[in-house]
Amino acid sequence: MLWSDPFAPFAAQLTRAPFMPSVDVTVGDGDLVLTMDVPGLGADDVSIEFEDGYLLVRGERKRPEVPEGTSWVHAERAFGKFERVVKVPAGVDPDRVTASLADGVLSLIVPKPARMKPRTIAIASGSQDRELEAATA
Repeated sequence: MLWSDPFAPFAAQLTRAPFMPSVDVTVGDGDLVLTMDVPGLGADDVSIEFEDGYLLVRGERKRPEVPEGTSWVHAERAFGKFERVVKVPAGVDPDRVTASLADGVLSLIVPKPARMKPRTIAIASGSQDRELEAATA
């Protein structure tokens, strides 16, 4: 029996784009965290580079091979090469950027440069104000 595509009536409505992982970015007091969905990929399938203030994440999600005598009837999952480019703040130290991959989620932790971290400024009180006035006079 020849199998037909069960989604054939909808096929004309579907457009396929190459695989492009979704990215979330969160910002905390000390770092930026980029989280990217890369289902089915391992560390060997992804490369990360830091260049001119940008993080470049590249990889490829390959279509699985089917056994001989088997053919695709319907395919919706996206496959292909991808590249995501994310601008990071000036002053980021690329040697401090870390990456981990678990359960199909790539996480990059980008420590903020010192100039972006909050600093507490001390407030002078009465007697210190007079010392500052005398020093500047």
